[in-house]
Amino acid sequence: MAKIRQTPLPPPMEYLFKAQGIKLKKFKTVAAFEKEFKKFTASQHVLHLSTCKDNTPRSTALEYRPHGMNFLILSEGGAKFENLKHNKKVSFSIAAPYNSAENYISYKGVQAFGTAKVYSRKDTPKQFDEAFRKMKLAPVMKKMGMKELPKEFNYRIIEIIPDRLKYGNPLEGIYWTHWQRKGE
Repeated sequence: MAKIRQTPLPPPMEYLFKAQGIKLKKFKTVAAFEKEFKKFTASQHVLHLSTCKDNTPRSTALEYRPHGMNFLILSEGGAKFENLKHNKKVSFSIAAPYNSAENYISYKGVQAFGTAKVYSRKDTPKQFDEAFRKMKLAPVMKKMGMKELPKEFNYRIIEIIPDRLKYGNPLEGIYWTHWQRKGE
């Protein structure tokens, strides 16, 4: 069972919230937070995935599709897959563009930590096809004039299963809210 914890507003943020007429949102249930979080992730398209091997971190900007609290990424390749062979633990961030000079607290973003699973069209076709279906890419492919992915290439899908994350969206009254998959 997931759980949430909301960080109390520090005095400088209390002042900014009050000055801008923002009321702090207090989530009564995990489901209420998850609904708000999913609204944010559905409005964005790119996450920055961080992987690590041999003490060398790597961060890659990737397009994603949310599926529940998980994230799915279709990829042609790259060094991230070599890293994931050795270390399935990942972190990622998603941030909406904003201009701090216009409004310092207009940021929206998430920082997350979790585990990645890789589904290969060649090696794990059943899991790949299921994840591909969850991504709902058919309309995008149709616009591109494609009926299917080219057969010559071994596409892979990364499924990121967050263990914990932190989400903030001050203009909507959400200061840092921490979510944890298992209520430990």
